[in-house]
Parts: sequence; structure tokens; C-alpha cells
Amino acid sequence: MAGTEINVPLIHGLKIGEAVCKDAKLREATAGDVLDAQEAAERLMMVPTQNGIEPMLVVSPSRVGVEVLRRQIVSIGDVSGPLDLKLMHRLHPEDLNLLLAKSEQLDGAAVAQTQEGTTQRGRGDSDRPASDGADVGDRNTHGVE
Repeated sequence: MAGTEINVPLIHGLKIGEAVCKDAKLREATAGDVLDAQEAAERLMMVPTQNGIEPMLVVSPSRVGVEVLRRQIVSIGDVSGPLDLKLMHRLHPEDLNLLLAKSEQLDGAAVAQTQEGTTQRGRGDSDRPASDGADVGDRNTHGVE
């Protein structure tokens, strides 16, 4: 699935100048997209703690999702991605939800393919998963070594 791109026809489109762009193209998210999105979603906030009020970096999960999505957008019409956040704000909510759903499908397929590959890698017919009852070392009654 690496490098997979999909076309997503938008319902309402994104108006840019006089043109209404209804053809979007998405790609799979990369680890770099996720890391960059997390950093972009950080805000320095003053947070109450036991010692009073202290500065702390706070990450908004919903902002991370939007930041990843805008990096996944290859293009909408003639506008190349990553899409500017100001343009993301101009999307109709139905189109935003459609893009989010398609990006989740795209990433879900990649995750499933990765999981399938990792479960098969290095396994022989004689391999068996560890179970709670198996002797797996010096674990105490709570399963901690």
C-alpha cells in the first residue's frame, strides 16, 4: 500500500477564485506526517498543578487529525497539498467529513496490510503464541519479570 493515492470527488467542492474544485486526491499518511501534525497541534498553555500554575505543552487530538489530513491531501483541483489551514476552514463540513473518512479507510488498509505482514514475518509452523499459563521466564503472579 505504500505510496497509495486515491481520488475523492467532493460533494460541495472548494471555491478558489471563480472555480469550484471538486476533485481531491489523498495519499497515505507517513510517520513524518503524524510527527509534524503532533508538533503543529501543540500549544503552550498555563496549567494548574500542585505547585501553582505552570507552562505546559498541550496537544489537541482533533487538531492532530486535521493536521495529518491536510498533509495527506495531494491536491484539490489545481491546488497542490499540503492544503493550507485557511483553505481547510473553507471546506463544507460534508466534504471535510468525506475526506476524513476516506483518509481513515486509506490508512486503515495500510495498517491492516502492515499487521498482516508482521504476523507472518519469521513465523514457522511450530511457533506458538505465549499464553498466561506458559512458562515464559521469571514472572511473578502479576506477570511482571
